[in-house]
Amino acid sequence: MDISELKQRKKALKLTTAELAYLAELPVSTVSKIMTGETRNPTYATIEKIDKALFHEEMLHRLSEYIRYLQEYMRSNPELEVDQIKFEKSYRKEKNLGNDPIPFAIREGDEDGNLAPMRDTRATVALMHEIGEDKTLELMDGHIIYNEAPGIGHQRLVQRLGKAIDAFIEANKGKCQMFNVGVNVRLDEDDYTMLIPDIAVACEPDIIDENGINGAPDWIIEVVSKSTRRRDYNDKMHKYMHAGVREYWIVDPDKEKVTTYIEGEPMMAYIYSFEDDIPVYIYDGKLKIRIKDNM
Repeated sequence: MDISELKQRKKALKLTTAELAYLAELPVSTVSKIMTGETRNPTYATIEKIDKALFHEEMLHRLSEYIRYLQEYMRSNPELEVDQIKFEKSYRKEKNLGNDPIPFAIREGDEDGNLAPMRDTRATVALMHEIGEDKTLELMDGHIIYNEAPGIGHQRLVQRLGKAIDAFIEANKGKCQMFNVGVNVRLDEDDYTMLIPDIAVACEPDIIDENGINGAPDWIIEVVSKSTRRRDYNDKMHKYMHAGVREYWIVDPDKEKVTTYIEGEPMMAYIYSFEDDIPVYIYDGKLKIRIKDNM
């Protein structure tokens, strides 16, 4: 790695030597000597740490710039649904990027012109509220998720499953509440995750308020579509079960299969067909659902 390239990247990010040393977990004196040329042959491991720190900051700054433009784009086009491909094209055209990498965001300073301290540039729940009540957007670990609008078959299945669950709760005078109209779920009650499952059942009233569910629901159902398949089977499964969701169903219309996960059995999947009577774990099997009957 050419030291002059590291210096250029540091300058582009407007990082002080102290900030870079902190990010690279190196002594300030070590980074200072490398940047001034006093150390002519720094070790490979030291250069790798600096490169890794710069790379991470570059990613965060690109994300910060991207999120700001996304926010402005949605404010300017409130009547439009977000199409990721169209948005990307608009962003690159606006910034004259062509196929080049997205450039660094400009760091803001205080009133005296000093650089502001490094900020966490992950997207937050607050940003999502600013963007608006667009149910095609979710947030996971600070990353915005763009979802296509569900098809009619998807919506019909979600509605009918919700109706069956609601009827069981009402008939048994249960305390749980079922949501299938796009409820916000803040699984970890942090600022970086807000998901919108197809169906959520929450049995603790204390975690429900006007803004949604704050904590892990007892039961979540996601109906798979082509655009959400990988995320539903992998990312969301790990996120839901790690957060304390007691039961998670993945309903896959293409394969006509239902995969279920239950608490206390990490990575153990139960697979059913749409013809099976599937027992609901949180109700000790007293409720059984046959997907074919709800299509």
